[in-house]
Amino acid sequence: MKHTRNHAVAIAMLASLATAPATALAESATDTGSGTLSAAARLNLRVTIPTFLYFRVGSLGGTVDTITFAPTETEVGDGNPIAGTGGDAGASGANVAVRSNAGQITILESNDGGVGGLGTGAGNISLSEITVTSDNGALDAPVLSDGGGNYSAVTLNAGNVTSRTAVWTYAYDNTTTPANGDYDAEITYTATNL
Repeated sequence: MKHTRNHAVAIAMLASLATAPATALAESATDTGSGTLSAAARLNLRVTIPTFLYFRVGSLGGTVDTITFAPTETEVGDGNPIAGTGGDAGASGANVAVRSNAGQITILESNDGGVGGLGTGAGNISLSEITVTSDNGALDAPVLSDGGGNYSAVTLNAGNVTSRTAVWTYAYDNTTTPANGDYDAEITYTATNL
């Protein structure tokens, strides 16, 4: 009787396997006979890559770099550009990197000075006085503006993939003679695939 019960359980298990959906079973094949035999079984592989966008301007981590321009009293307003200090890529430079697989990337510029540009209690210096040059034409810096909103498009490497690095170098054009003081503005660069 015990043998009959085990036999009945085995038959029930085989019947349930036979009626299970084919997707639940591993693929297999059998070849019989004499001579060369061949059996093929397939397996699917999938790699899932997330969409991402990495953007860096200046030092790594949470540091916000400050590039400072300090013309001497004999240089103020003489029209000769002034190099800065404080960059992470040389005195006036900032390391920039963009990596993405999200298609065309555009970099927008804005600032916290509203329409005043660089501000102090004594007045403003227009951000048009700050020039930014890139050592990589495929990763140009947007032109700074008092109101913000200028942009530059980053050249794609291939397909929808972007992987670009550059050094953006800043200079103060020094074409005006403002009142004394520290004139500040925080520039925000935003990389987007829209």
